[in-house]
Amino acid sequence: MELQWNAQGPANVLDNVTEFRLNHTDTASATPAEIWWSALVVLDGTSVSTFHDSLDSSFAQQFLIPEEHAEDDALYPGEEHILTVYAQAAVMRQLNTVGNGFGVASISLGSIVQPPMLDMPMMVGADGGGAPEDDTFPADTITMAVIDDGIAFGHNQFRSGLTETRIEGIFIMDAYVPGAGDIGVKLSKRKIDKLLRENTHSGLLDEESFYREAGSINRAQKFFSTTTFRRSHGTHVLSLAAGYDMMDAPKNRPIIGVQLPTRVTEDTSGSNLAPSLRSAIRYILRQSRKIRIGGPSGPIAPLVVNFSYGNFAGPHDGTGLIARIIDRELKSTPDQEIRVILPAGNSNLSRCHAAVSFENVANDDRVALDLRIYPDDYTCNYVQMWLPYSADPTPPDYVNVRVTPPNSTQSMAVSATLGAKQELHNEFGEVIAVLAYEMEPAPTKRGLITLSVNPTSSQNASIKLAPSGLWVMEFEKGDIADDQYVEVRIERDETLPGYPPFGRQAYFDNACYVRFDEFGAPLSVDPPDSDCPIRRSGTLSGFASGKVPMVVGALTESNGLLSDYSSAGPISAMRNRTVPNRVGPDASARADDSPVFLGVLAAGTRSGSMVRMNGTSVSTPLVARYVANGLADNQPADRAWLSACAAASDLAHFPQPKPSDTRTGGGRLQVPYPFAPGVAEA
Repeated sequence: MELQWNAQGPANVLDNVTEFRLNHTDTASATPAEIWWSALVVLDGTSVSTFHDSLDSSFAQQFLIPEEHAEDDALYPGEEHILTVYAQAAVMRQLNTVGNGFGVASISLGSIVQPPMLDMPMMVGADGGGAPEDDTFPADTITMAVIDDGIAFGHNQFRSGLTETRIEGIFIMDAYVPGAGDIGVKLSKRKIDKLLRENTHSGLLDEESFYREAGSINRAQKFFSTTTFRRSHGTHVLSLAAGYDMMDAPKNRPIIGVQLPTRVTEDTSGSNLAPSLRSAIRYILRQSRKIRIGGPSGPIAPLVVNFSYGNFAGPHDGTGLIARIIDRELKSTPDQEIRVILPAGNSNLSRCHAAVSFENVANDDRVALDLRIYPDDYTCNYVQMWLPYSADPTPPDYVNVRVTPPNSTQSMAVSATLGAKQELHNEFGEVIAVLAYEMEPAPTKRGLITLSVNPTSSQNASIKLAPSGLWVMEFEKGDIADDQYVEVRIERDETLPGYPPFGRQAYFDNACYVRFDEFGAPLSVDPPDSDCPIRRSGTLSGFASGKVPMVVGALTESNGLLSDYSSAGPISAMRNRTVPNRVGPDASARADDSPVFLGVLAAGTRSGSMVRMNGTSVSTPLVARYVANGLADNQPADRAWLSACAAASDLAHFPQPKPSDTRTGGGRLQVPYPFAPGVAEA
């Protein structure tokens, strides 16, 4: 195919990826009037009520704002407001415009929402029911909350009896019940118990019927729930965090769950996640405040939130949108102790991070990155190039970036000039890739150049395909200093286990990258003498870059080595700061039993079943359980405490000394494995 780069005039948009997605990809299969999107918007100097009223005067019946945001003006007076919006594409395009007139400073586009799930007359912020039926929780009660996908909440690990659940509330975000008046379905303990009674026969729960009636399984929907399979991520994670034998279930570990939409989880980049996560956190906070020790007027029980998701892209300095949401919404208050546990990520060996420097470059001050994009990739690929911070409101031209697609011509340079943009057109003049610059607003305030590439394969003939193969990204030195870096990050893009073919992870394929050690095993740390720009360091999940979360890496229990995939720090320091929020995770914990038996055993989707899964996603809930036990024992159970506990227990692991702080944090934590015979809780 003949490809041609064309320079475009200044793009008057806040977010180039949002524009790319609205114009070139996801909308290809339906008319604009049929498409509703979710998005997370940040309001600067505008109240939620003012935003709603001004939007309503221009786009009546074309947008919805969940009622949960009605209290934001009082909760955050004088601060920025971050809220979820559901709207048609025309509204999203307007909100993504610089000087949009609605006070929107930034926007993060989420997923497409099916119109039947939107109740047009009202958006009710239903909370899943009233106060708990049994409100006499003991003094050592800790509320356990999990945000995940495919939570089999009827599993006997989450029940205290045949027809009695330990779950005080669950939000199934992609379930649909006509007339519910809300996005998703929210079930209280009372409703779950009723479903358990109605679907239990001869002492056995008919789990298929139970999940179908609850709305968790709906085979008529386009998007499925992983609770239909033998194993699911959410069930496995929740059982490690709060699963107990039904006959010995404790009263002091009530559960709150949020099952994210399948479409959000299927897109592993995390781009779709922000709107759903914001609603999930609000639901958990509302529900957790009803769980009080000793009675309705007693103190609110402490809350431990497990969120076993990660991403590759973003500024990685704590100012990313999701990192900011977690830091603001899930910090402890005078009324409630809150702890949030996140995974370090599994991207250590993914070759998705590069740090471009010109310190030792002798070849005309140019550095090339070889970007390998797979064939049969049904999703777009995005590469972010984060420029150094600048005190100047108009950053200097640090670098010029050019891109050469496979067997094609090189683009013109894109530099740190607002609106700079190159579009790649196919032989029919259709856009299949975009290289564009934008200035990320406060608090990040950092220049960003993004390469957006269409899918390389599709079963939909209307989607315009990009070529697979080697895309060469060339960086030409501008005003960048020798000790400064351009942080280049490929967004996560893969197919998760159990999901239909979706994405294939692009990666950097430079010959200078050393993949294996002298024995042929994967090399898990960067060679000390390497000047290759592709790095294992700095791969820590962008979600885990804030101050509040306790972040957990992955440990192989049998040999005391960190799992090769476990991501490493350090993260970047925030603007005007010399020290970052963290240099790596706070601790590492069991994620693999051995190099042969990868992963750990925990609950499958049906009662009585056990399955094996691995990754930092499974070390995280084990630590969440450990933290909850620490809180119940009147320990501080905060980041410093976790790091200290890990440092103390590291001495029992071999080999010594402990791995670097950037990979393991305080050390290798010994946590009780809840499903091992004879293991007692700490």
